[in-house]
Amino acid sequence: MPTTECAASSRPSKKPKRRARASTAKEQPSLHVVHQIKEAGKQTHLRAAKTRETYSRHVCQARSWLQGHFPLEGAPQILAHTEHESEIYSDPGFKNAFERVPNQCSDKALALYLSWRGFQENCSQSTIDGVRAAFKMLWDESDGATFRGSWHHNDARHQWEGNPVLSAEVNDVIASIRHKVSSDGAERTHSGAMKKEYMDRILAWSASQCPLDIPLHMKLTITRHLQHLACGATAFTLWTRNYELVKLKRGDVHLDKSIIDEVFMKYLQGGEQSLTINNLNVYFEIHLKNRKGWQRKLDKGMREVDLRSNRYRIYPRPDMGSACDAFLRLIFWMKWVEFVHLGRPMSEEDFLFPTIGANGVLQPGEPLSHDTVQAWIDEAVAGAQIPGTFSTHCYRRGGAQYRFMFAPVGQRWTLARVRWWGGWAEGEHRDTLMRYLLDELHCYENDHSDALRPVSREGDRSFAGEAALVRPASTEALQAAHASLTTDIRQQLNYMSNLVTRALTSTSIRSGSEAVPCPGTSDLAAPGECICFIRNLSPAIQSDQPSTNSIPAHRCSSVQTPASIGGRPYNIPRGLLIPNVPVLHADGTRTPKSDSWKDIVRHWTEGEPRLGLVLPLKDWPHHYHNGPLGRQFNTKYYQRSVITSEFLNEFQGDEEAFLKAYGSAASQGHTKLLKAVLDAHKRHPGDGERHSHLTNEQQSSSSESHTNAA
Repeated sequence: MPTTECAASSRPSKKPKRRARASTAKEQPSLHVVHQIKEAGKQTHLRAAKTRETYSRHVCQARSWLQGHFPLEGAPQILAHTEHESEIYSDPGFKNAFERVPNQCSDKALALYLSWRGFQENCSQSTIDGVRAAFKMLWDESDGATFRGSWHHNDARHQWEGNPVLSAEVNDVIASIRHKVSSDGAERTHSGAMKKEYMDRILAWSASQCPLDIPLHMKLTITRHLQHLACGATAFTLWTRNYELVKLKRGDVHLDKSIIDEVFMKYLQGGEQSLTINNLNVYFEIHLKNRKGWQRKLDKGMREVDLRSNRYRIYPRPDMGSACDAFLRLIFWMKWVEFVHLGRPMSEEDFLFPTIGANGVLQPGEPLSHDTVQAWIDEAVAGAQIPGTFSTHCYRRGGAQYRFMFAPVGQRWTLARVRWWGGWAEGEHRDTLMRYLLDELHCYENDHSDALRPVSREGDRSFAGEAALVRPASTEALQAAHASLTTDIRQQLNYMSNLVTRALTSTSIRSGSEAVPCPGTSDLAAPGECICFIRNLSPAIQSDQPSTNSIPAHRCSSVQTPASIGGRPYNIPRGLLIPNVPVLHADGTRTPKSDSWKDIVRHWTEGEPRLGLVLPLKDWPHHYHNGPLGRQFNTKYYQRSVITSEFLNEFQGDEEAFLKAYGSAASQGHTKLLKAVLDAHKRHPGDGERHSHLTNEQQSSSSESHTNAA
């Protein structure tokens, strides 16, 4: 008896279901193509592009060094002291020791190169480690697993296997260089920890550089200080590395605008110390997409507990002081950018900490550079008179140490929480965390340099010197504190007396004229109000001027003062800018230098809203790039106009003819092109002349070159 399936299939009235046909060999890519896809994927995603670029540079330098020791006949210029060494250096394979596939001479050649860099050129330990890592990656990826592991000779296969970097000779050289660097007594160069008290001192210095009654041209100085303070508070709170911080975009910050604005307004009104419990539980979330080690967690397989390990909730922390309150600093900075510079809400793709151009214009599509952040740190440390050396890593060290051992008693974090918050892997608690935290604590508790201090901190008798904080005060200590307090009060009374006397005798304390009201009808403070509250967000700074705290916020002058041109007032829109070239694209790449002039032409004729250039440069009114408010754009606008008018007017938009005349200069970038165009203007000042003259010059030059070649 047939089955139901067979019976159904035998009925003529119903057609059997067609089974999906397998793809034929012609529809599939060849194995060679798949192999290319595999290699391209490894090159793109196995390691960061910046790492590959650095490693490639190390390998190229080593290859050039090795080839320089071989004359044309192929014999190496190396004097051997023993017969064995002579055999090694005269081996024909020695010349190719640094190729992608290693040979029997690769470990010897690498040991020689490292010795030269470390002992002769006195390169740093980090450079030596970089060269070692570059060759290890090169040979690890050369032939599957053949050249991985320790370097050895396989007698059965009669070939060398493993990685030459892991040979005994290379390891001995690396260890010798490390001992040399240590014995030279080199000064310790790693970054000091940015302590909380240092953050407070930097805030006080910053407030002294940006006083309340500032003229309009000081807006850019305020912007730079606000951005630095926001960067510092965020990095100190999240323990970010510099590249993790500067790559943050507005889309990485998730917040409920209405709730956040309510709390922020209390900050602006000076009511941060009276925030309710509900206010203190308001937060916004930051997603650190570029947190180091995130890819490694994906490689090991994500667990449910890891799904939020790079997302951080930021709450109001007025108890930390204005310098370290990331909630205040970051929201204040975002509002400042939107109201004062962009004149619009920040978009999802705008960098949270964008580049500030030489003319003071924000470039929201370009992140801060490492050198800029380092320069700000150097300036702040010098201005606040803080001793020590601080790199961009100081916030990560300082934030971690504060939470682990310097926070108030009862608020210190466990090692497990420190590891999670810093994004360290579970296997790093004995190495990296020891170096960040416990070594510093050990030095603190065994430091007796203040043995002569009148009141000992007793760092060796308790955890981070807690005993000195909780023990009863002695009579001697109370007497010293009383004397110091009395002196401080006397000084403050004298200061207040002098201040009142000066105010009463002054003929004019402040002009009573009406100030320009702040533009806009936003629910939040307008730009002028932001300036008024800068001092409220900073520690008190003594000043010779009378207090102005009683002036209402809405009476403060606006950030934008209209300029009078021809008897009529003109304003420059907030957010106006001329993008830098070559243009930075969304994928992180830049336009080639040879095509940067095309970006300039597009900015002139079409604009580029993605970068903030909504109105094409050709449509800019005169006062946008001239006059008291527009002079910051004057030079860049003029340069753009010279290149664009030469292409559109002189060459009628003919790209082929334009490149025939200026191709060699254009290939080197827009700066060289501008110089070439200006030189051509001097030689042929008449309009319509340059096209024909330059073309003839180019043809004559080509004819001469052909004649010389013949």
